[in-house]
Amino acid sequence: MTPPVAGFRSSWTRLYGLAQRLASDAGDAGEVFLPIGLALENPAGPDRAWDYWATPAGAITFASTGGDGVHFSFVPRGGTWPVVMTVPMAFDTPNHVVGADLREFLALGCRTGYYALERLAYGWGRGELIAALQAAGPPGDGLEERHLLGALVIEFGLRPWPDVGERLAELA
Repeated sequence: MTPPVAGFRSSWTRLYGLAQRLASDAGDAGEVFLPIGLALENPAGPDRAWDYWATPAGAITFASTGGDGVHFSFVPRGGTWPVVMTVPMAFDTPNHVVGADLREFLALGCRTGYYALERLAYGWGRGELIAALQAAGPPGDGLEERHLLGALVIEFGLRPWPDVGERLAELA
């Protein structure tokens, strides 16, 4: 039996609603957060999982980074729907739980954005990325990135994870 979807559906709808508010009249809400690595699927559309060999069974994909097939999905797990990052090019370990829910996932990348999270699937740069994810200071590298990450922080009341390595191990 598949766990109920109401919890993740409402937070996904809230995220998409924020994207719609930030989009210009002619802009595409699904692409608003692309500069920080989140191309959003519309929660009002049909549920789907990306068609990659590594996408977990039962997954509902809600976003991608826009590169190399990296995508983020809600995956049923013991009555909950954690966020799983799928990195198809990380052949040995393509799937990584990156949040117990959407809010926790968004908090993970609220300083660096979401493109960089792909490095969690590889040995190279993993430690450096974990340090950056925990770092204090303003989010993002440029003005647009800071604006978008700031909007997420305010909308969802996000705080960076205090111990990224430990929390990722717990989620795994």
